[in-house]
Amino acid sequence: MSNLALIQPQRVDFDTQQTCDWLDGLPMIGTPGLGGAVAGAANVGTGLIVVGSVVAGTLVGAHTVSVTGIAGGITSVSVTDPRGIVTGQGAVGAPIYAAGITLALTPGATAFAVGDSFAVAVVPVAVDLTGLRFDLDARDTVDAASIALQATSDGSSPTIVSGGATGLIAMTVPQLAMAQLPAKADGYPYAILATDPNTGRRVPAFYGLIHHTAVAAQIGQGA
Repeated sequence: MSNLALIQPQRVDFDTQQTCDWLDGLPMIGTPGLGGAVAGAANVGTGLIVVGSVVAGTLVGAHTVSVTGIAGGITSVSVTDPRGIVTGQGAVGAPIYAAGITLALTPGATAFAVGDSFAVAVVPVAVDLTGLRFDLDARDTVDAASIALQATSDGSSPTIVSGGATGLIAMTVPQLAMAQLPAKADGYPYAILATDPNTGRRVPAFYGLIHHTAVAAQIGQGA
């Protein structure tokens, strides 16, 4: 089974020209993963945090897990995301689900105190692209039927290179093809689709505009 479902579309715009090959790397195709968890320096309690899972779609950044109250033998816990929005609430010793993160605080020899906290880092982890095909088509306008430029990772002379487990792809379109593409500084709308050859299913990986000029001195004109 491929990792097609983990790919989320990203916008990337390009500056290209007729006199050069199009050699451009694209940002890593990643999915949220656990980067680690750190206890607050001023924590009183000696308990630990256990992060069970981080699912696709979880906001990347530092999520804060805080002890917010102690009453009736229950130690309350709140989770906030990198924007400061509360995403989950629960109690020490019980699982908490907070907008894509499943975690639990386990008590230690010294009980938690109000204000004790942990930082949970969610970072992008490379999606393994092995076995997937990538195809680009660029058009004069978003509703144009005809294709102005194509590139693919398929075949014996690919014009898109896939880095497999690194989560990276790169353009390698030769100058001959770029020279035949009319200059269009306001940009050709494009999309790069990822396809699982085994199922035929496809999803968008990248989209945006290709600002194409005759020479480098024209880059940025009309964009």
